[in-house]
Formats: sequence, structure tokens, C-alpha cells
Amino acid sequence: MQPFPSIVGVAYAPPWDMRNRGSRDSSRHDKLVQDAIRKNLREIIAQENIIQSDGVRRITIPIRYLEQYRFKIGSPQPGAGQGPGKVGDILWQPGQSQPGAGDEPGNQPGEHGYDVEVDLDAVTRIMLEDFALPWLEDKPGAKQLVSESYEFRNRRKHGMPGNLDKRRTLRENALRNAAKKQAGVHDLGDADLRYRVAEVTQEYRTQAAVYLLMDRSGSMTTDKKYIAKAVSFWLVRFLRLKYERTELTFIAHDTKAEIVTEQDFFGQGEGGGTVCSSALTVALQEMTQRHPSARWNIYLWHFTDGDNDYSDNGVYAARMADLLQECTMCAFAEIRWEHAAVVPSRLLQALAQTPHPRLVTAVLRQKEDIHAALKAFLGAEVGLKS
Repeated sequence: MQPFPSIVGVAYAPPWDMRNRGSRDSSRHDKLVQDAIRKNLREIIAQENIIQSDGVRRITIPIRYLEQYRFKIGSPQPGAGQGPGKVGDILWQPGQSQPGAGDEPGNQPGEHGYDVEVDLDAVTRIMLEDFALPWLEDKPGAKQLVSESYEFRNRRKHGMPGNLDKRRTLRENALRNAAKKQAGVHDLGDADLRYRVAEVTQEYRTQAAVYLLMDRSGSMTTDKKYIAKAVSFWLVRFLRLKYERTELTFIAHDTKAEIVTEQDFFGQGEGGGTVCSSALTVALQEMTQRHPSARWNIYLWHFTDGDNDYSDNGVYAARMADLLQECTMCAFAEIRWEHAAVVPSRLLQALAQTPHPRLVTAVLRQKEDIHAALKAFLGAEVGLKS
């Protein structure tokens, strides 16, 4: 009887690139999501369901599905060729569309995609990653203590037994013995002991106060009011994500202005006439009492359609000049709907007569202008103006 053959077990180790395939696929997916957000940014930030949410909504973004590389049987699709090719060869005509596109039905598969859910904070970070409050100054007395922490950075020869640094102690003993040409760790003495010393680290941050003013008069239609709320919504999310020590003040006005809560600011209706200077007056009184310019960086945004009482335009321009003496920046956003006149309103013309380097103006005519307005207010080039 012949003996059974010996069985040898061989451990299979997959290639290194296969081991990292999961992390590579995850990184590629994250990059696809970020690219999709940047590509559809103007449409995403203008979605009405986001503005009307409670701020914790997750939104869906379409992403093109990527298949794995594989050989396919059949003739090459339009746009592909064989051979080296020559300069000037036409691989694809602009008039050629995707299969199934156009008036006639198609019989070829097209590009497939899927929707992915993204947290609203992630969209905000990508959208506003290059934005910042312009002209943010480090004013004397403007810093506020945020936190204190203790860190062990230094070492000393004397200290409490509980703070003994054993590793540093052994190292000092080894160095001392090596200097005596007696390598090794032995004969520990008081000269080798090293103790950790705690140091207090204080974190300070510059204080900033932001005033958001909105026109709620009868001329502010639903579309105009939506654009004003959309820009304000993204401003608030940007400030709370990037600047923790920021105080927000919401002011609504028609012929009279008042300080309102954030919920009332975004949920208010429209009605009445328009006296825009009333909002600036309330803002100036509030910042004088609560946010003195010597200690605070003050920013003000005013959203209106410019349909102001004619006799108030000069008063508004004078009040804005007073605010510019206190504020780090003032922004004026005029909302004109698509069919409105191209000529600037008389209110905006009154502001143009007294220009100021830190008075930023923007005109919004449609929902797609929301991102352009945010860039005009918070873009890197804003702070470069003298």
C-alpha cells in the first residue's frame, strides 16, 4: 500500500494594488461627488427645498456611473479610432448626440448615472471653501478667550513624581553612561530624572458681528424674496461653519424696521411701503450699543429691490456713509427680476454718488445669480480692494 501524498498548503497573498482597491474606489467616489457638486453648484444652491428646510436636510446629486475597464465585442463607437491617426482627422462631429437623444427614438444604450445623498454641510464647505470675510482685522481688545488647554512641552530636572518622563529619563541615563564608555541603562540617579512641565495654552479668536437686513415691503414679490432669503441662507451657513464666534442680527423692514428672530426673518411675508433708511437706522443704533467698532469686526448686508420712497434715497445714502465709518464692510444687494428694467434703481444711483472702497454692491436678476453674489461678497478678490 502506497502512502498518501503529502499536501502542502500555500498561503495566497493578493497583489498590493488589489488590497488597496477599496480605499481607491472610495477616494474616487468622493472625488466624483465633489466634482459633481462643483459642476452643478449654481443649480444646487438655488434649490428651493434646501432654502426652506431646517438646515439638516441631505440633498441628492446626480453622478455618472463609471464601469470597470473591459473588452467589448463590436465595432467602435463614434469618437473612437484605430491606428496612429493624423492631425486634422475628425473623430466626432458636434452634431452627433447621445443615443436616444433628439426627436427620433434610439436603439443604443446611453450613459447611466445614479443619485447620491450628500450632507448639506459638505455642500457648503465645497461651495465656500475659497470664501472668507473680507478685511477681517485683528483689533485691540477684539479677541475673545475661547478655550484653555494644558500641554506638556518642556522637561525639567525637578518636578512632581506623577509627571516623571520615563522615556526621557532612560535616554539621559544611556547618554551619561555612553559618555563614560559604559553603554547600557544602569545606575539610575537623580541627575537622570526628567519631569514633564505643563504649560497653559490659550486660544483667542477675533469677534465678528453680522447684520442681515431684508426688505419685506409689498414690492418684494415671492421670486424676489426667495432670492434674498437664498443668499441670506448660505451666508448664515457659511458663517456658522467657518466662524464660530460670530453674532448674527436679523432686521426686517417696510416703512419701519425691527429686529426679528432668525425664524421670522426667513418666514416673514410682504406688505406695506418701503423706507430703506429705517433698517440702517436700527442697525446703527444696535451696533453702537452691542458691537462697538473698536472691539468688533462688523459686516452688514442689505437685500432690497430698490423700490424705495423717492424722498428717502438721499437719507439712505447718508446713513450708509455713517455705517461705513463703523463697519468693516457694507454690502448692498439689489434684486431685480428677469423682466425688470436694466437701468439701476434710484436708490442704487444715490449710493453710487458717494463710492467707498468697502461698500460692495451686487445686482441679482435670477436664481442662477446667487452664487455670483456670494462670490462678489466673500470672494478672495474682494479683500484686495484698497
